[in-house]
Amino acid sequence: MSKKNNKNKKKKKQTKIKDNYSFKEMDMTMQGYTDMQALYSVSKQLGYSSPQFDDAFKQLEEAKSKYKTLKIVPDRFNDFFAKKGWIAFETLSVNLMEKCVNLAEAGKPKEAEQALVEFFTNRDEISFLVTRLTNVEEFRPRRTLMLNALEDHLNGRYYASVPLFLMLIDGFVNDVKRIGFFADKVQLDVWDTIAAHSSGLGRIQKIFNKSRKKTTEEEITLPFRNGILHGRDLGYANVQVSAKALSSLLALRDWAIEIKNGKQGVDKEYVPPTPEESIERLATSIEGYTEKLRQRDYLQAWQRRELTVGEDIPVKGDLSAYGDDTPEKAIMQLLDYITVRNYGKLAMMLEFNRKYDSVKKLAGKLREVFEGKKLVDYKLVNIYDNASAVSEVETELIFEYEADGKQVTDNRTFRLMYQDEEGNPIPRGYKDAEWMVTFDFRNIEYLNFQKFLG
Repeated sequence: MSKKNNKNKKKKKQTKIKDNYSFKEMDMTMQGYTDMQALYSVSKQLGYSSPQFDDAFKQLEEAKSKYKTLKIVPDRFNDFFAKKGWIAFETLSVNLMEKCVNLAEAGKPKEAEQALVEFFTNRDEISFLVTRLTNVEEFRPRRTLMLNALEDHLNGRYYASVPLFLMLIDGFVNDVKRIGFFADKVQLDVWDTIAAHSSGLGRIQKIFNKSRKKTTEEEITLPFRNGILHGRDLGYANVQVSAKALSSLLALRDWAIEIKNGKQGVDKEYVPPTPEESIERLATSIEGYTEKLRQRDYLQAWQRRELTVGEDIPVKGDLSAYGDDTPEKAIMQLLDYITVRNYGKLAMMLEFNRKYDSVKKLAGKLREVFEGKKLVDYKLVNIYDNASAVSEVETELIFEYEADGKQVTDNRTFRLMYQDEEGNPIPRGYKDAEWMVTFDFRNIEYLNFQKFLG
Protein backbone atom coordinates (compact mmCIF):
# COMPACT_ATOMS: atom_id res chain seq x y z
CA MET A 1 0.00 0.00 0.00
CA SER A 2 1.36 3.44 -0.95
CA LYS A 3 2.21 6.11 1.61
CA LYS A 4 -0.63 8.21 0.19
CA ASN A 5 -3.16 5.43 0.79
CA ASN A 6 -1.82 4.92 4.30
CA LYS A 7 -2.23 8.62 4.96
CA ASN A 8 -5.82 8.61 3.67
CA LYS A 9 -6.64 5.58 5.76
CA LYS A 10 -5.26 7.26 8.85
CA LYS A 11 -7.24 10.39 8.09
CA LYS A 12 -10.49 8.44 7.88
CA LYS A 13 -9.88 6.93 11.29
CA GLN A 14 -9.45 10.38 12.78
CA THR A 15 -12.74 11.82 11.50
CA LYS A 16 -15.12 13.22 14.07
CA ILE A 17 -18.83 12.65 14.57
CA LYS A 18 -19.37 16.27 13.51
CA ASP A 19 -17.96 15.27 10.10
CA ASN A 20 -20.77 12.76 9.56
CA TYR A 21 -22.65 12.95 6.27
CA SER A 22 -25.92 13.95 7.98
CA PHE A 23 -24.26 16.84 9.79
CA LYS A 24 -22.79 18.13 6.54
CA GLU A 25 -26.23 17.96 4.97
CA MET A 26 -27.69 19.82 7.93
CA ASP A 27 -24.93 22.44 7.69
CA MET A 28 -26.09 23.14 4.14
CA THR A 29 -29.73 23.29 5.24
CA MET A 30 -28.92 25.70 8.05
CA GLN A 31 -27.02 27.88 5.60
CA GLY A 32 -30.13 27.90 3.42
CA TYR A 33 -32.23 29.03 6.37
CA THR A 34 -29.68 31.77 7.11
CA ASP A 35 -29.77 32.98 3.50
CA MET A 36 -33.55 32.98 3.59
CA GLN A 37 -33.50 34.96 6.84
CA ALA A 38 -31.19 37.54 5.25
CA LEU A 39 -33.59 37.95 2.31
CA TYR A 40 -36.48 38.44 4.69
CA SER A 41 -34.52 41.13 6.57
CA VAL A 42 -34.08 43.01 3.29
CA SER A 43 -37.79 42.65 2.51
CA LYS A 44 -38.66 44.13 5.92
CA GLN A 45 -36.58 47.18 5.10
CA LEU A 46 -38.63 47.53 1.92
CA GLY A 47 -41.88 47.50 3.88
CA TYR A 48 -42.90 43.82 3.85
CA SER A 49 -43.17 41.93 7.14
CA SER A 50 -45.12 39.03 8.56
CA PRO A 51 -45.68 38.07 12.23
CA GLN A 52 -45.57 34.42 11.18
CA PHE A 53 -42.16 34.83 9.55
CA ASP A 54 -40.91 36.84 12.53
CA ASP A 55 -41.92 34.03 14.89
CA ALA A 56 -40.52 31.34 12.59
CA PHE A 57 -37.12 33.00 12.32
CA LYS A 58 -37.02 33.63 16.06
CA GLN A 59 -37.55 29.91 16.62
CA LEU A 60 -35.01 29.22 13.90
CA GLU A 61 -32.34 31.01 15.92
CA GLU A 62 -33.13 28.72 18.84
CA ALA A 63 -32.99 25.69 16.54
CA LYS A 64 -29.61 26.76 15.14
CA SER A 65 -28.24 27.07 18.66
CA LYS A 66 -29.53 23.61 19.58
CA TYR A 67 -28.12 22.17 16.36
CA LYS A 68 -24.69 23.61 17.14
CA THR A 69 -24.81 21.83 20.51
CA LEU A 70 -26.03 18.59 18.93
CA LYS A 71 -23.19 18.68 16.44
CA ILE A 72 -20.38 19.37 18.91
CA VAL A 73 -21.43 17.53 22.08
CA PRO A 74 -21.14 13.86 20.94
CA ASP A 75 -17.44 14.25 20.08
CA ARG A 76 -16.71 16.04 23.33
CA PHE A 77 -18.68 13.43 25.25
CA ASN A 78 -16.72 10.55 23.74
CA ASP A 79 -13.44 12.41 24.28
CA PHE A 80 -14.14 12.60 28.01
CA PHE A 81 -16.11 9.45 28.74
CA ALA A 82 -15.50 6.65 26.20
CA LYS A 83 -12.36 5.53 28.03
CA LYS A 84 -14.53 5.32 31.17
CA GLY A 85 -17.16 3.14 29.50
CA TRP A 86 -19.78 5.67 28.37
CA ILE A 87 -20.45 6.65 24.75
CA ALA A 88 -22.76 9.02 22.91
CA PHE A 89 -25.58 7.48 20.90
CA GLU A 90 -28.46 8.79 18.81
CA THR A 91 -31.26 8.43 21.39
CA LEU A 92 -29.26 9.48 24.45
CA SER A 93 -30.44 12.81 25.87
CA VAL A 94 -28.44 15.67 24.38
CA ASN A 95 -29.14 17.72 27.52
CA LEU A 96 -27.60 14.96 29.65
CA MET A 97 -24.52 14.72 27.42
CA GLU A 98 -24.10 18.50 27.41
CA LYS A 99 -24.42 18.64 31.22
CA CYS A 100 -21.77 15.95 31.61
CA VAL A 101 -19.40 17.63 29.15
CA ASN A 102 -19.79 20.94 30.97
CA LEU A 103 -19.01 19.26 34.31
CA ALA A 104 -15.96 17.52 32.86
CA GLU A 105 -14.68 20.75 31.31
CA ALA A 106 -15.15 22.43 34.71
CA GLY A 107 -12.88 19.82 36.30
CA LYS A 108 -15.71 17.79 37.83
CA PRO A 109 -15.49 14.38 36.11
CA LYS A 110 -16.81 12.48 39.15
CA GLU A 111 -19.93 14.63 39.26
CA ALA A 112 -20.39 14.03 35.52
CA GLU A 113 -20.20 10.26 35.94
CA GLN A 114 -22.60 10.44 38.87
CA ALA A 115 -25.11 12.23 36.63
CA LEU A 116 -24.79 9.39 34.11
CA VAL A 117 -25.25 6.75 36.80
CA GLU A 118 -28.34 8.54 38.11
CA PHE A 119 -29.83 8.67 34.62
CA PHE A 120 -29.26 4.98 33.92
CA THR A 121 -30.72 3.95 37.29
CA ASN A 122 -33.89 6.02 36.90
CA ARG A 123 -36.77 3.90 35.63
CA ASP A 124 -38.67 6.85 34.16
CA GLU A 125 -35.61 8.18 32.33
CA ILE A 126 -34.66 4.90 30.65
CA SER A 127 -38.14 3.43 30.06
CA PHE A 128 -38.44 4.97 26.58
CA LEU A 129 -34.98 3.70 25.56
CA VAL A 130 -35.73 0.21 26.89
CA THR A 131 -39.04 0.08 25.01
CA ARG A 132 -37.33 1.05 21.74
CA LEU A 133 -34.71 -1.65 22.28
CA THR A 134 -37.25 -4.40 22.98
CA ASN A 135 -39.11 -3.45 19.78
CA VAL A 136 -36.12 -4.41 17.60
CA GLU A 137 -36.91 -7.74 15.94
CA GLU A 138 -33.64 -9.45 16.91
CA PHE A 139 -34.07 -8.40 20.53
CA ARG A 140 -37.69 -9.42 21.07
CA PRO A 141 -36.91 -13.01 22.12
CA ARG A 142 -34.76 -11.49 24.89
CA ARG A 143 -37.45 -9.19 26.24
CA THR A 144 -38.32 -11.22 29.35
CA LEU A 145 -34.64 -11.71 30.22
CA MET A 146 -34.09 -7.97 29.68
CA LEU A 147 -36.93 -7.06 32.05
CA ASN A 148 -35.51 -9.41 34.68
CA ALA A 149 -32.05 -7.88 34.31
CA LEU A 150 -33.55 -4.41 34.50
CA GLU A 151 -35.40 -5.20 37.72
CA ASP A 152 -32.18 -6.57 39.22
CA HIS A 153 -30.34 -3.42 38.11
CA LEU A 154 -32.92 -0.98 39.46
CA ASN A 155 -33.12 -2.83 42.77
CA GLY A 156 -29.37 -2.96 43.36
CA ARG A 157 -28.83 -6.64 42.55
CA TYR A 158 -25.80 -5.89 40.40
CA TYR A 159 -24.31 -9.36 40.89
CA ALA A 160 -27.21 -10.57 38.71
CA SER A 161 -27.80 -7.63 36.34
CA VAL A 162 -24.21 -7.28 35.06
CA PRO A 163 -23.77 -10.85 33.71
CA LEU A 164 -27.26 -10.70 32.18
CA PHE A 165 -26.55 -7.40 30.42
CA LEU A 166 -23.28 -8.79 29.04
CA MET A 167 -25.05 -11.92 27.78
CA LEU A 168 -27.77 -9.80 26.16
CA ILE A 169 -25.17 -7.59 24.48
CA ASP A 170 -23.31 -10.54 22.97
CA GLY A 171 -26.40 -12.43 21.86
CA PHE A 172 -28.12 -9.39 20.36
CA VAL A 173 -25.08 -8.45 18.28
CA ASN A 174 -24.69 -12.08 17.21
CA ASP A 175 -28.24 -12.18 15.87
CA VAL A 176 -27.75 -8.91 13.97
CA LYS A 177 -24.23 -9.57 12.64
CA ARG A 178 -23.69 -13.33 13.02
CA ILE A 179 -20.69 -12.54 15.22
CA GLY A 180 -20.69 -11.63 18.89
CA PHE A 181 -19.96 -8.20 20.35
CA PHE A 182 -16.89 -9.54 22.15
CA ALA A 183 -15.42 -11.41 19.18
CA ASP A 184 -12.00 -10.13 18.15
CA LYS A 185 -13.00 -9.76 14.48
CA VAL A 186 -16.32 -7.97 15.01
CA GLN A 187 -16.72 -4.77 12.97
CA LEU A 188 -18.97 -2.29 14.74
CA ASP A 189 -18.31 0.95 12.83
CA VAL A 190 -21.24 2.12 10.72
CA TRP A 191 -21.20 5.05 8.28
CA ASP A 192 -22.97 8.28 9.27
CA THR A 193 -23.83 7.28 12.84
CA ILE A 194 -23.14 8.45 16.37
CA ALA A 195 -23.28 5.20 18.36
CA ALA A 196 -21.30 3.25 15.76
CA HIS A 197 -18.73 5.93 15.03
CA SER A 198 -15.15 4.75 15.49
CA SER A 199 -14.98 6.72 18.75
CA GLY A 200 -18.03 4.89 20.13
CA LEU A 201 -18.99 1.22 20.25
CA GLY A 202 -15.79 -0.03 18.65
CA ARG A 203 -13.74 1.81 21.24
CA ILE A 204 -15.57 0.53 24.30
CA GLN A 205 -15.68 -2.99 22.83
CA LYS A 206 -11.91 -3.08 23.01
CA ILE A 207 -11.99 -1.82 26.60
CA PHE A 208 -14.69 -4.25 27.78
CA ASN A 209 -12.98 -7.13 25.96
CA LYS A 210 -9.60 -6.73 27.66
CA SER A 211 -7.88 -9.91 28.80
CA ARG A 212 -8.23 -10.40 32.56
CA LYS A 213 -5.97 -13.26 33.63
CA LYS A 214 -5.61 -12.57 37.33
CA THR A 215 -8.28 -13.27 39.95
CA THR A 216 -8.92 -10.17 42.05
CA GLU A 217 -11.46 -9.03 44.63
CA GLU A 218 -10.67 -5.38 43.95
CA GLU A 219 -13.70 -3.35 42.88
CA ILE A 220 -13.75 -2.54 39.17
CA THR A 221 -15.67 0.25 37.43
CA LEU A 222 -15.77 -1.16 33.89
CA PRO A 223 -17.75 -4.21 32.69
CA PHE A 224 -14.78 -6.36 31.68
CA ARG A 225 -16.53 -9.24 30.00
CA ASN A 226 -13.74 -11.81 30.28
CA GLY A 227 -12.95 -11.05 33.89
CA ILE A 228 -16.60 -11.11 34.97
CA LEU A 229 -17.97 -14.10 33.05
CA HIS A 230 -14.81 -16.16 33.60
CA GLY A 231 -14.88 -15.52 37.33
CA ARG A 232 -11.69 -13.44 37.62
CA ASP A 233 -13.04 -9.95 38.41
CA LEU A 234 -14.94 -10.69 41.61
CA GLY A 235 -15.53 -7.04 42.49
CA TYR A 236 -17.85 -6.31 39.57
CA ALA A 237 -21.17 -6.04 41.42
CA ASN A 238 -21.59 -2.28 41.65
CA VAL A 239 -23.80 0.39 40.12
CA GLN A 240 -21.12 1.84 37.81
CA VAL A 241 -20.43 -1.47 36.08
CA SER A 242 -24.13 -2.27 35.75
CA ALA A 243 -25.06 1.20 34.45
CA LYS A 244 -22.28 1.14 31.85
CA ALA A 245 -23.29 -2.30 30.63
CA LEU A 246 -26.92 -1.13 30.34
CA SER A 247 -25.88 2.07 28.55
CA SER A 248 -23.89 0.06 26.00
CA LEU A 249 -26.82 -2.30 25.45
CA LEU A 250 -29.16 0.63 24.81
CA ALA A 251 -26.63 2.18 22.41
CA LEU A 252 -26.63 -1.07 20.43
CA ARG A 253 -30.27 -0.47 19.59
CA ASP A 254 -29.28 2.59 17.53
CA TRP A 255 -26.42 0.60 15.97
CA ALA A 256 -28.77 -2.23 14.96
CA ILE A 257 -31.32 0.14 13.43
CA GLU A 258 -28.66 1.79 11.26
CA ILE A 259 -27.41 -1.60 10.07
CA LYS A 260 -30.99 -2.58 9.19
CA ASN A 261 -31.20 0.71 7.29
CA GLY A 262 -28.29 -0.46 5.13
CA LYS A 263 -25.61 1.92 6.42
CA GLN A 264 -22.88 -0.60 7.23
CA GLY A 265 -20.35 -0.92 4.43
CA VAL A 266 -21.29 2.46 2.97
CA ASP A 267 -18.52 5.05 2.58
CA LYS A 268 -20.22 7.88 0.72
CA GLU A 269 -18.55 11.27 0.64
CA TYR A 270 -20.71 14.35 0.92
CA VAL A 271 -21.18 16.24 -2.34
CA PRO A 272 -22.70 19.74 -2.04
CA PRO A 273 -26.03 19.97 -3.87
CA THR A 274 -26.68 22.05 -6.97
CA PRO A 275 -28.66 25.31 -6.49
CA GLU A 276 -31.81 23.55 -7.74
CA GLU A 277 -31.32 20.67 -5.32
CA SER A 278 -30.66 23.14 -2.50
CA ILE A 279 -34.00 24.86 -3.08
CA GLU A 280 -35.83 21.52 -3.14
CA ARG A 281 -34.12 20.33 0.05
CA LEU A 282 -34.78 23.62 1.78
CA ALA A 283 -38.49 23.36 1.01
CA THR A 284 -38.56 19.82 2.39
CA SER A 285 -36.59 20.87 5.46
CA ILE A 286 -38.93 23.79 6.16
CA GLU A 287 -41.89 21.41 6.00
CA GLY A 288 -40.15 18.97 8.36
CA TYR A 289 -39.11 21.78 10.68
CA THR A 290 -42.69 23.06 10.87
CA GLU A 291 -43.85 19.53 11.68
CA LYS A 292 -41.29 19.24 14.49
CA LEU A 293 -42.47 22.56 15.96
CA ARG A 294 -46.06 21.29 16.05
CA GLN A 295 -44.97 18.09 17.72
CA ARG A 296 -42.94 20.06 20.25
CA ASP A 297 -46.01 22.14 21.14
CA TYR A 298 -47.96 18.99 21.94
CA LEU A 299 -45.09 17.63 24.02
CA GLN A 300 -44.88 20.84 26.02
CA ALA A 301 -48.65 20.96 26.55
CA TRP A 302 -48.87 17.38 27.79
CA GLN A 303 -49.59 16.86 31.46
CA ARG A 304 -49.58 13.65 33.46
CA ARG A 305 -53.07 12.71 34.61
CA GLU A 306 -53.67 11.87 38.24
CA LEU A 307 -56.43 9.26 38.12
CA THR A 308 -57.90 7.24 40.98
CA VAL A 309 -59.48 4.03 39.76
CA GLY A 310 -62.88 3.60 41.38
CA GLU A 311 -63.37 7.35 41.72
CA ASP A 312 -62.38 9.06 38.47
CA ILE A 313 -63.05 5.99 36.34
CA PRO A 314 -64.76 2.68 37.15
CA VAL A 315 -62.78 -0.44 37.99
CA LYS A 316 -64.88 -2.16 35.34
CA GLY A 317 -67.59 -0.88 33.04
CA ASP A 318 -68.74 -0.37 29.49
CA LEU A 319 -66.19 1.08 27.10
CA SER A 320 -68.30 4.25 26.97
CA ALA A 321 -67.35 4.86 30.62
CA TYR A 322 -63.73 5.54 29.62
CA GLY A 323 -62.42 8.54 27.73
CA ASP A 324 -61.90 8.33 23.99
CA ASP A 325 -58.39 7.50 22.82
CA THR A 326 -57.13 6.71 26.35
CA PRO A 327 -54.84 3.86 27.43
CA GLU A 328 -57.37 2.58 29.95
CA LYS A 329 -60.05 2.29 27.27
CA ALA A 330 -57.59 0.40 25.07
CA ILE A 331 -56.89 -2.08 27.89
CA MET A 332 -60.59 -2.60 28.63
CA GLN A 333 -61.10 -3.27 24.92
CA LEU A 334 -58.17 -5.71 24.92
CA LEU A 335 -59.55 -7.59 27.94
CA ASP A 336 -62.96 -7.78 26.30
CA TYR A 337 -61.37 -9.36 23.21
CA ILE A 338 -59.69 -11.95 25.46
CA THR A 339 -62.99 -12.66 27.24
CA VAL A 340 -64.92 -13.27 24.02
CA ARG A 341 -61.89 -14.97 22.44
CA ASN A 342 -61.62 -12.64 19.48
CA TYR A 343 -57.94 -13.35 18.87
CA GLY A 344 -57.83 -11.59 15.52
CA LYS A 345 -58.82 -8.24 17.04
CA LEU A 346 -56.54 -8.92 20.03
CA ALA A 347 -53.57 -9.55 17.75
CA MET A 348 -54.06 -6.20 16.03
CA MET A 349 -53.60 -4.38 19.35
CA LEU A 350 -50.30 -6.01 20.31
CA GLU A 351 -46.79 -4.73 19.74
CA PHE A 352 -45.81 -8.32 19.03
CA ASN A 353 -47.82 -8.36 15.80
CA ARG A 354 -44.79 -6.90 14.00
CA LYS A 355 -42.87 -10.08 14.70
CA TYR A 356 -45.32 -12.28 12.82
CA ASP A 357 -45.89 -12.56 9.09
CA SER A 358 -49.57 -11.80 9.52
CA VAL A 359 -52.20 -10.98 12.12
CA LYS A 360 -53.73 -14.35 11.30
CA LYS A 361 -50.58 -16.21 12.42
CA LEU A 362 -50.39 -14.23 15.67
CA ALA A 363 -54.08 -14.89 16.29
CA GLY A 364 -53.38 -18.60 15.90
CA LYS A 365 -50.58 -18.40 18.47
CA LEU A 366 -52.86 -16.53 20.88
CA ARG A 367 -55.51 -19.21 20.48
CA GLU A 368 -52.93 -21.82 21.54
CA VAL A 369 -51.77 -19.73 24.51
CA PHE A 370 -55.27 -19.28 25.93
CA GLU A 371 -56.37 -22.83 25.25
CA GLY A 372 -57.89 -24.36 28.37
CA LYS A 373 -58.12 -21.00 30.13
CA LYS A 374 -60.91 -18.49 30.18
CA LEU A 375 -60.81 -14.90 31.40
CA VAL A 376 -63.91 -14.80 33.61
CA ASP A 377 -63.40 -11.44 35.32
CA TYR A 378 -61.06 -8.47 35.39
CA LYS A 379 -60.71 -4.98 36.80
CA LEU A 380 -58.47 -1.94 36.65
CA VAL A 381 -56.21 -1.27 39.63
CA ASN A 382 -53.97 1.68 38.71
CA ILE A 383 -53.08 3.87 35.74
CA TYR A 384 -49.71 5.54 35.30
CA ASP A 385 -48.99 8.10 32.57
CA ASN A 386 -45.20 7.76 32.27
CA ALA A 387 -44.72 10.05 29.27
CA SER A 388 -46.68 11.75 26.51
CA ALA A 389 -46.71 8.53 24.48
CA VAL A 390 -46.33 5.91 27.22
CA SER A 391 -48.69 4.64 29.91
CA GLU A 392 -48.90 1.60 32.17
CA VAL A 393 -52.17 0.06 33.30
CA GLU A 394 -52.20 -2.26 36.30
CA THR A 395 -54.97 -4.88 36.31
CA GLU A 396 -56.28 -7.86 38.22
CA LEU A 397 -57.32 -10.75 35.99
CA ILE A 398 -59.16 -13.92 36.99
CA PHE A 399 -58.68 -16.95 34.76
CA GLU A 400 -60.64 -20.16 35.04
CA TYR A 401 -59.10 -23.54 34.30
CA GLU A 402 -61.70 -25.18 32.08
CA ALA A 403 -60.71 -28.73 32.99
CA ASP A 404 -62.05 -28.44 36.54
CA GLY A 405 -63.44 -24.91 36.92
CA LYS A 406 -60.76 -23.78 39.37
CA GLN A 407 -59.58 -20.18 39.21
CA VAL A 408 -56.36 -18.20 39.54
CA THR A 409 -55.78 -14.47 39.99
CA ASP A 410 -53.17 -12.90 37.73
CA ASN A 411 -51.96 -9.40 38.68
CA ARG A 412 -50.64 -7.96 35.44
CA THR A 413 -49.34 -4.57 34.31
CA PHE A 414 -49.75 -3.69 30.65
CA ARG A 415 -47.43 -1.17 29.01
CA LEU A 416 -48.88 0.87 26.16
CA MET A 417 -47.32 3.17 23.59
CA TYR A 418 -49.20 5.66 21.43
CA GLN A 419 -47.91 4.97 17.91
CA ASP A 420 -48.51 6.05 14.34
CA GLU A 421 -48.88 3.56 11.50
CA GLU A 422 -45.11 3.27 11.16
CA GLY A 423 -44.65 2.36 14.82
CA ASN A 424 -43.24 5.73 15.89
CA PRO A 425 -44.18 7.11 19.34
CA ILE A 426 -46.51 10.10 18.99
CA PRO A 427 -47.47 12.71 21.62
CA ARG A 428 -51.12 12.31 22.52
CA GLY A 429 -53.37 14.45 20.37
CA TYR A 430 -50.65 15.31 17.87
CA LYS A 431 -52.12 13.24 15.06
CA ASP A 432 -54.10 10.07 14.48
CA ALA A 433 -52.48 7.16 16.25
CA GLU A 434 -53.44 4.17 18.36
CA TRP A 435 -52.47 2.56 21.62
CA MET A 436 -50.33 -0.52 21.05
CA VAL A 437 -49.97 -2.91 23.97
CA THR A 438 -46.78 -4.61 25.05
CA PHE A 439 -48.25 -7.81 26.43
CA ASP A 440 -46.02 -10.81 27.08
CA PHE A 441 -48.92 -13.14 26.37
CA ARG A 442 -46.58 -16.14 26.16
CA ASN A 443 -46.23 -16.44 29.93
CA ILE A 444 -50.02 -16.85 30.19
CA GLU A 445 -49.35 -20.30 28.79
CA TYR A 446 -47.41 -21.22 31.90
CA LEU A 447 -49.78 -19.94 34.57
CA ASN A 448 -49.55 -22.51 37.33
CA PHE A 449 -53.11 -22.89 38.50
CA GLN A 450 -52.37 -25.52 41.14
CA LYS A 451 -49.86 -23.19 42.82
CA PHE A 452 -52.66 -20.86 43.83
CA LEU A 453 -55.09 -23.48 45.00
CA GLY A 454 -53.38 -24.29 48.30
